[in-house]
Amino acid sequence: MIIFGTRGITSTPERGTFNCPQCASVQNYNLKRVRRFFTLYFIPVIPLDKLGEYVECPTCQGTYDLQILEYDPSKEGLQIEAFFFIAVKQVMIAVLLADGIIDDDEVKMLQDQYQQLTGAEIPEEELREEIAVIQASGSSAMELVANVVPQLNDSGKETVIRAAYAIAKADGVVDETEMQMIAQVGETLQLSAAHLRGILAEISNPPALPNQ
Repeated sequence: MIIFGTRGITSTPERGTFNCPQCASVQNYNLKRVRRFFTLYFIPVIPLDKLGEYVECPTCQGTYDLQILEYDPSKEGLQIEAFFFIAVKQVMIAVLLADGIIDDDEVKMLQDQYQQLTGAEIPEEELREEIAVIQASGSSAMELVANVVPQLNDSGKETVIRAAYAIAKADGVVDETEMQMIAQVGETLQLSAAHLRGILAEISNPPALPNQ
């Protein structure tokens, strides 16, 4: 009796190094390829279709799609950082505009806060142009904040709130409109009301948050 059939055979056609997300470091990898073979008496004889490929990290035993070989944590980190800085700046501008008044002290505070966060200066003329554009458009920073929420840890979210509150307090008074804006930012950041109150309590003695 002739015994035949098919079975998948895994081979390792390629090896190299990659940035393993699970190890959080550069590791060796094995590129695994699974191909179906026609078998005769359980012996693989004829290669048939390719069933799939994946990258395996021998260190952590993690398996990944081939796209992981293009993963560069340094570039990704810079991109996330850029989104974060943009979000912080947009939030600060939105808070600055919340009371409808562009105060010189608030503009200066925004410049100072941004420099502390990024190490880069914003020329006053450039900042005022951006403020004017946002003011004319009538848009807020909430959509941008929502876009970067997945990239922000709790520390990053708290930084956004602290920067927003610093701008609101730059003229010496945090009014109800500005507190509503900060509450909205906190909600968009998916912070609970208790967490937001805790952050603000650490900064100073802010007015009560509006009911959410």
